[in-house]
Formats: sequence, structure tokens, C-alpha cells
Amino acid sequence: MIFFVIIFFIIFPLIINKSNKKNGNKDTSLKSYYITVGMFFGFILLVILLPSISKGLNGLINDDSKVAVADGFTIEGYEVILDVGIDNKVLVTENIDINFYESGHHGIYKFTPRWLEYTGKDNKVLKRKSKIIDYRAIDDNYTVDVVNKKYRIKIGDAYKTVYGDHKYVIKYTYDMGKDPFKGFDEFIFHAFGDFWGTEIKNPKIVVHMPKSINGATINVFKDKYRKEYANNLVNKEVDGSTITITGKDIKLFKSLTFDIELPEGYFEGGSWNYGWFSFIVSLIVIGLAIYIFLTWLKYGKDYDKKVPTVEFYAPDDLSSAEIGYIYNNRHVSKKLTISLIIELASKGYIKIDEIKDGKKKSKIQITKTNIPPKEPKIDKDSVPTRTIAIQKLKEADDLLSHNAAHFLNNCFKHGEIEQLTGGTAEIFSKYKDELVEGKYIEVLSDNERAVNLAYEKSGYDKLLAAYEKDLQKYEEKLKTLPKKTSLENIVYGNLFSVGDVVILSEHASFYKTFGEVEKELETSFQNKVHEDKSRKKKVKAFVIAIITLILSLVSFYLIEDMDPSWSVLYFISFGCVLINMFFAFVMGRKTEYGEAI
Repeated sequence: MIFFVIIFFIIFPLIINKSNKKNGNKDTSLKSYYITVGMFFGFILLVILLPSISKGLNGLINDDSKVAVADGFTIEGYEVILDVGIDNKVLVTENIDINFYESGHHGIYKFTPRWLEYTGKDNKVLKRKSKIIDYRAIDDNYTVDVVNKKYRIKIGDAYKTVYGDHKYVIKYTYDMGKDPFKGFDEFIFHAFGDFWGTEIKNPKIVVHMPKSINGATINVFKDKYRKEYANNLVNKEVDGSTITITGKDIKLFKSLTFDIELPEGYFEGGSWNYGWFSFIVSLIVIGLAIYIFLTWLKYGKDYDKKVPTVEFYAPDDLSSAEIGYIYNNRHVSKKLTISLIIELASKGYIKIDEIKDGKKKSKIQITKTNIPPKEPKIDKDSVPTRTIAIQKLKEADDLLSHNAAHFLNNCFKHGEIEQLTGGTAEIFSKYKDELVEGKYIEVLSDNERAVNLAYEKSGYDKLLAAYEKDLQKYEEKLKTLPKKTSLENIVYGNLFSVGDVVILSEHASFYKTFGEVEKELETSFQNKVHEDKSRKKKVKAFVIAIITLILSLVSFYLIEDMDPSWSVLYFISFGCVLINMFFAFVMGRKTEYGEAI
């Protein structure tokens, strides 16, 4: 498992880095991937290694050289009687003599593992799952539960205390299952159990085998891994099919393992003690890994890369913020909006200056560089109002001009003579010739000459001519400037919402621009550059990866009912979890347009 994690940590960031370089993003995404992947798989690694660490600590605490002191009791005698059936089922009776030399005790705990783990003749660690049936205490109150894959019996009464000598009797059936070896049969048992925290005095094991064991090899070990021989520390007596093992020079603090090597076929039948949950889960995880891989091929594999070319300007007139949004994989920051200010300056729409105010810090001043000329205004008191008096001569029934007829009908709603001023007089000038020549009206008076003389005297004509010339220059200059993008228009409009010259740090309302730019980017590029279906598949792949991780951990650490001969499926399924997570990370892809950009 650790191998898979290490390979993942080495290869995955390199692939992401390579992908980012192709897409123009070299550092930012890689750092975020390192942090995200590191935290996630660091947690997974911790979860995976925690049981091993715990197991190692337990072994350290219960080592003979570092025995934990028992809390107020000693084991004065411990006899284990095993009645072994022909089908490898064992009726176990444990007689434990306890001396409670301190008051306040209610009873004892005893652990019996479901999994038998030991070193075989070929020095390989073997695991066998056993069934524990009818686990009980005789003549004492008790409860049974499972802790760390071990059956735990709690013997005693919560409302009663024990003091002095007390004998506990524990009985259960230990179904060891079908013998897994070829060429020989084997009976192995870990007697007494670990974690008592005190010396087990007067240890005794009595084994009643179902048939004769003449010629069988019997070995005794001080540890469950059969590495510390204890044959010379115990007495072994064989009487027909009965073996009696008693302590001689042994100082026992934890389990004593004895092993009997028997001829092939000694045991007959036997049960299969494993389940299907972990096996099925492993197949599901493997199947989901194949599914996610096929999904990636269809929805997540990048489109063919376009041939890179040297460009002086961004494609499709994209702004700096739009390019940054694409490079950073839809990540929006204030920097993108600020880049638009710089881009406006580079296009010639604004000027950026750093100004200093005494000993204070420098400020950024932004000035609008292309201000349209202001139309000249004239003093209304120096120029008379245009006034025209007209008289209606006949109706406008035969007027060919619809607009002239409409004007004529509207003018004479209140009588035959009207006086036109201001804007109405200016409109009348358009239809004057047609109406006068057709003898529809008669002009009684018109101060047009006086008005023109007043304008001429004020110099307004020259100001107007200069304004029109400046306006023409302004419009010609605008034509030479690069066109502003929609995002630049947002920034430009917000920058100068309070005036043509602004101090950026003092522009109280400019903060709104960041949200407007972000909204515009997401609206314009969310689906244009990145495939929506691919994004949804990415989320689905992450959910599947997390589910497969949880299922794998549950099947391996909580259930663990797979036949050890198939245990390679555990490692394959954990590898598939990493594969699922990897393809979940790389599932998202750009559209063909996004790849081109």
C-alpha cells in the first residue's frame, strides 16, 4: 500500500506540472495540487498506517522486557484444556486463578483473536480466520463484545467487588476451519492470551486430540510468530492422543504458542470461515476504477493540442483578465481586475502616475487621457431668442409632405396666428419654404437676422468651428486605439464614475468592480472554455473515489473477511482508489475552443 502512495506522490505532480506547462500555467496550480493532494493522501496514509502503529505500540508495551504492571492482581494459575475435534473445531476451557490483593476490582477482561497470525514453516507470515462460538463464563456474570477484531469477554458484576482468590472459568468453541496446508496437517494454538500485565504462574495446557499423535512433531514458542523456542522451558508429556504441557523454567507474561505437525489427512472436513463482503467490495472498487478510466477517456481526456504559434496579441481580442481566467482554470482573483487597469493604460485610454504627498506614502493616480472636447456654450442674455410670427392662410389637405402637414396642423390649434420661439422656431425653418411658397401661411415677423448678428458679435461661430475641429480629431484618435473589451469597459466606467482624475486608494466605490468582473468572466467563459459535462463528471468521479476509499477501509480494517489466499485484491483495490482519485483530478477538460485559446 505504501508503495502505491509513494508512486502516486512522485508521478501525479509531475503529470500535473507537465499539463500545466502545456496550458501556460507553471506554478500556481502545481502548488495548489501539491497542497490538496498532500493533505488528502497524507490523511489516507495516516489512516492506513494507524493500525500498524497501534499494533507496534501494543507489542512494545507487552514485550517481556517492558511488562506493564498489573493493577492489583496476580495470576496464580492458568490451565487451558483443548478438546480438538476431527473437523478442527476445538472446545476450549480456561481455568484462571486470580488473586486480587487490592480492593475495588469487579472482575477481569479476556481477549481472544478471531484471526490467527503466525509464521509458517517457510518463514512466511500466515493468517487464518477462526469462528468463536458460544463465548461464555461459568458461574459469573459476563458480557461479550468485539474490540480490534478480537472477542472480549468482561467477567464480573458492576455492583460487586472481588478481593482475594477467585477462580474464573471460560468456555467457547474455537472453529479453526479447514486445514490450509498441502502435504501435512497442522494444529496450532495461542494459549493464555496477551496483555495481562503480570506473570502467568503455573501455566498448563492439556490437549485432547481426536486421534493418535504418535510420531508427531510438537514445538512450543514464547511468541505467536514462532521465533522464540520454549521447548526446553516446559515439560511435555504425550499419552496416546493427549498432550500435557506445563511450565518448568519459563517466566511467562504473554501467550504461549504450541504447534503440532501431523500427517496429511489427519483432520477431515472443516469449515470455510471467510465471508464475501471484502471480496465483493474489492471487485466493486476495481470495477469503478475501470468505469472512471473509461469516463475519463470519453469526457476527461484533453482534445488534441493545437500547434503553438508566436502571437503578439491575445487571440479573439481577449483581455488580460480573460486570459488569466483561462490559464488559472476558472480561478478568479482581484489581480485579474487590476490587470485590466494596466491593460487600459497600455491601450492608451488612461495614464497611471505615482504621486507623493509630503512624507506620506505614494499614491496611484489614474487620469483619463481621451476626454472629448466640450461643446461651447453662449451667454443666453447676450443673444435674443429666435421668434417667428405666422398666420394660417388655408388648410394643409393637399400638402404632399406629411411632416409639413403634421407640423402645420399642430401649430394652429388655438387660432389663425401663432408665435413660434426656441426649438419650435428651429423646426419651422425646415418647412418654411414649402409652406410659404404653397401659400399655406404668411410670415408676419422673424428676428433671424438679429439673432445671427448677436451670435456673430459674441464669437460663438468661431468657438463652434474650433469645437467641431477638436471633436473630429478626438474621434479620429479613438479610431486608432485598440477596441476596449466588455471587461475593460466595466473597469473604465467604474474608474471614472467620480471624475476624470482619481486616486485609486481613495476610490470608495471601485471595490464593486471586482464582483462585476468576476460575474462577467463566469458568465462568458464558464461553458465556453471548460466543458460543463466534463466538470460534472469530475465531481461524480471525486464522489466515487471517496466512496471507494471508505468501502476499502471498511472492508480491510473493520470487516476483513476475505480468504488470505485472495488478499492481493486488497492491494489492487487500494491501488484502484488511488487511480480513481488521480482520474478525478484530471477529469476536467477544456472545450476545443479552450484548447485553441
